[in-house]
Amino acid sequence: MQDSTKKRGRPRAFDPDTALKAAAERFRAGGYSGTSLDELAAATRLNRPSLYSAFGDKKALYLAALERTHARAERGFVRLGEADLPVRAMLETLLGAVIDGFLTGDDGPAGCLFISTAATESVIDPDVRGRIADFLTMEDDHVERLLRQAGSAAPETQARVVTAMIHSLSIRARAGASRAELDRAAKDCIDLVAPA
Repeated sequence: MQDSTKKRGRPRAFDPDTALKAAAERFRAGGYSGTSLDELAAATRLNRPSLYSAFGDKKALYLAALERTHARAERGFVRLGEADLPVRAMLETLLGAVIDGFLTGDDGPAGCLFISTAATESVIDPDVRGRIADFLTMEDDHVERLLRQAGSAAPETQARVVTAMIHSLSIRARAGASRAELDRAAKDCIDLVAPA
């Protein structure tokens, strides 16, 4: 005997990762507090009930966007490690890719979702504070590992300098710095960490 009952509603006609990417971009541009549910619905092309059904409330969607960003950054560090570059070339590749990413955004240069938005939210939200702490630890650990692999004499210390530069580049990109200004700041950091 066949079950003739039909499921109610339409089947999912969207890709959750595409919707999450769109939500992350919206949060990156407007921050958590500055992004409305209507803006998220428009960005993801989902109505509000579908958005809630797929991701939960606004905070759950923001945390998922942070997790997606964390995973993407970690994959980027791993790929860079596979290139097995000397220190200076590794730093040029890393900071060049970071600048490329920070200069993109639906509404102009938006910087890093963590540095540009989560840092502000972490003051009032312990869940966000935990996510940003995990992200910063991951970033420090990967940059230190890359520097050690590339032959750096002081990878731990230099990693903190490089990650501080990454955070500065995010803020500067969001504040409207030009590509040339960001490239100059990155070069100064590279010259300090790995003199030619």
